[in-house]
Amino acid sequence: LDCTGTVAVVHNGIIDNHAELREWLERRGHTFTSETDSEVIAHLLEEFGADEEGMRNVMSLLKGTYAFAALLVDGTILCAKRGSPLVAGASDGVAVVASDPLPILRYTDRVVRLNDGESCVLKGGRLLYRGSSTPTRMRWKVVEAELGGYAHYMEKEIREQPAVLRRLVEWLEEEGPRVRLRGRVHLVAAGTSYHAALYGEYILKRRGVDAQAYVASEYREWAVEEPDIILAISQSGETADVIEAVKERESELIVITNVPTSTLAHMSDTVFLLNAGPELGVAATKTYTSQLLTLYHIATGRTPENVPSLVYETLIRNDGPSRAVAKAIAGKGDAFYLGRGLNLVTAMEGALKLKEIAYIHAEAYPAGESKHGPIALVEPGFPVFFVAPKDGTYTDTVSNVHEMVARGAEVVLVSQEPDVPHNHFLSIPYVEDPFLHPIVSVVPLQLVAYHTSVLKGLNPDRPRNLAKSVTVK
Repeated sequence: LDCTGTVAVVHNGIIDNHAELREWLERRGHTFTSETDSEVIAHLLEEFGADEEGMRNVMSLLKGTYAFAALLVDGTILCAKRGSPLVAGASDGVAVVASDPLPILRYTDRVVRLNDGESCVLKGGRLLYRGSSTPTRMRWKVVEAELGGYAHYMEKEIREQPAVLRRLVEWLEEEGPRVRLRGRVHLVAAGTSYHAALYGEYILKRRGVDAQAYVASEYREWAVEEPDIILAISQSGETADVIEAVKERESELIVITNVPTSTLAHMSDTVFLLNAGPELGVAATKTYTSQLLTLYHIATGRTPENVPSLVYETLIRNDGPSRAVAKAIAGKGDAFYLGRGLNLVTAMEGALKLKEIAYIHAEAYPAGESKHGPIALVEPGFPVFFVAPKDGTYTDTVSNVHEMVARGAEVVLVSQEPDVPHNHFLSIPYVEDPFLHPIVSVVPLQLVAYHTSVLKGLNPDRPRNLAKSVTVK
């Protein structure tokens, strides 16, 4: 609030010069009640006037990132954006502003994405916007954001994957853009999307493309040469580290995202939409497998129509077994996830899911590298997951399984057949193309993480300290 209590501000972002602004405002008689950088916005509006002209003056003084909405006592809401996401919409006497399109869908399917430096006013149920964006029609449905009988959104989103992938297959075949990757390609992403980028690097290299995956926050340190193409991957399209990595680049920008109104979608030369519908669980599930399928399509030019049914079969096979694994590991403090080649990417994603929502320290390693240090931690009962589909790496991985069994590890095997020693078996179907293994083999690991979280009495949808969209660096 401001000093008078007539201006209330909500803010997403970081005001870099808030300390100097606060000092200046205090000299002018303003009294602050918190240490947050957001409070300076309310006092600046009090100082310059809580109207459109005053808001423009405030925007000229703020340095950093912000999307803010200032509520006035007469119900007017002043909004402005720079660096953080802000969208708005209006219909039938109701105007709405949000960081994400999802809350707006209850009122209208047409959403305006504000550009940096733009503002809008919500007054009397109308949206007053004079910027350059035109409304985007969202394909999402309100019902997709409802639990529909499930206990948690994460479970719903895991089980939605066959339908989501089927919809994506249709979109890629009928409406998806056609691209030809050439020269040097950099894949840039963060979190779960970075694991998708590693998958993309692997499959693109084997298709003869000079591809390299980068963690977005490290991109400017490690990417020495300018690529011909940047392939940016972000579920929200608002990941600050990814946006920072790709801005001011001369490369062609291809974006894979789930949100058509997002900053990255707006920045792109070509955008691949995941069409996964709203994903409300913080831990990505359906958008991850959609990213893998999209990357497979980009790399090969093919869209495997059997993938949705394979994922459905995997879900059916692993409901009971994943619960049994969760019961076995819920009391553990650590776990290893091991795999070779492309299966290492699945191991990394499986370990991340367990860390994110079950709060169990889980580490992914190349299976062959495990004997160069990590195996020293293995003692009787230590959980070790092996992602071991029947591919060219299987024989060598079996040797690693035996090494862990000999030391008393509690082995969880993800494969087509339970033909090596194990304590728990998570079954996946055979696939004709080994490049498709990660799309099916990650599904039982998603289920294990979910059931472990629930068994421990945690909320898998809202893990502590995490946000669905990381919009600050």
